[in-house]
Amino acid sequence: MNRFVKLVLIIIIATLFGCANKEVVIDSNQYQHLLIDSAFVKPTNLPQTQDVFVLSKEQQAWLHSHINSESKKSITMQLIDNVLKKDYGAFDYDNSYTRTASETLANNQGNCLSLVIMTVAMAKYLDIPFQIQDIQSAPLWDRHGGLFLLNGHVNIKLMKVKGNQSLTNDYVTLDFLPQGTRRTMRKKAINNHLLGAMYFNNLAADAMVLGDWHRAYWLLRQSIENAPAYSEAWNSLAVVYRHNNQERLAEETYHHAMLLAPSNMNVISNLALLLQSQDRLEEWAVYAKMSALSQFKNPYRYFDQARTQSKQHNHIKAIRLYKKAIKLAPYNDQFYFAVYQSYLKINKPDKARRYLKLAYKQSTTEKDRRRYNMKLNLFVKR
Repeated sequence: MNRFVKLVLIIIIATLFGCANKEVVIDSNQYQHLLIDSAFVKPTNLPQTQDVFVLSKEQQAWLHSHINSESKKSITMQLIDNVLKKDYGAFDYDNSYTRTASETLANNQGNCLSLVIMTVAMAKYLDIPFQIQDIQSAPLWDRHGGLFLLNGHVNIKLMKVKGNQSLTNDYVTLDFLPQGTRRTMRKKAINNHLLGAMYFNNLAADAMVLGDWHRAYWLLRQSIENAPAYSEAWNSLAVVYRHNNQERLAEETYHHAMLLAPSNMNVISNLALLLQSQDRLEEWAVYAKMSALSQFKNPYRYFDQARTQSKQHNHIKAIRLYKKAIKLAPYNDQFYFAVYQSYLKINKPDKARRYLKLAYKQSTTEKDRRRYNMKLNLFVKR
């Protein structure tokens, strides 16, 4: 269960983090013309930045009850062993939506961004120095409706502290990923502001999937307020504009996102799609060539071909194509479930059951885990 944080692409929404190679500082005057508050109705129930990293008084008291200031063990290790259970062993992984610190602790579940937000809140309350890390891994693909979602990953390091004294300059990393996997990944330190921007960008992506463009706009407004140089928020905002027939502004916003992160393939791919829809083929060719490799790595390319074959009752061909999608995205439970369905159609229940088990193993929401488990139980009763 190693699914991560979200980004919008092709019509691609990048749910997660920044692609810039270095910190970019920009003045608000550089982008105010790209924001059109008057075109979007502001919801009354928007979450606020100050609520993201806050634990309730009851949660603070509960946390305090698990820390013994007289213990020989450092405060950091007491937090990890007594509350978080090493690499979040006390929490279930759930990627259905991104939670605040308080929501994550109350539900004992969350995605990697939710868990890092909660850990930041705990570290602040206990005065433990910390470092947040954007993990530079290959993006994970997901799709909802007409939107592709690219998922990234973050984790957090806590300094070993006893009382008010740091014991060493050593940090303990908390992450769902196995330690061996972590060591091979490039990491980039990020600050609380960017983490907050990621949170609001994730919520905006969820709103976009539901077609709630007004809510998405105002959530992206908050993402940009937290980190104006966060390219993915501008990419998502351009997607909002395009879906609301403001193509000139969408194009301007894509170019602004590219200024912040010139190598951001999410933005380049989205801009190419916009130019293609306007029959600006010479300009499109430039960006299409740049984004061609990322498109080739899109597992849904094979998934869609497989579904076509399945509808034509070519189930063997469909299975081969589904397995190509799995090779590119072995974390996607939907692909394994599709293979399960295809094997059932050609009367191979043993192979079908194997892939249903894999779908259960890779599922990232409680709802999907219950659905797969019910089907697995039906196999047992046969």
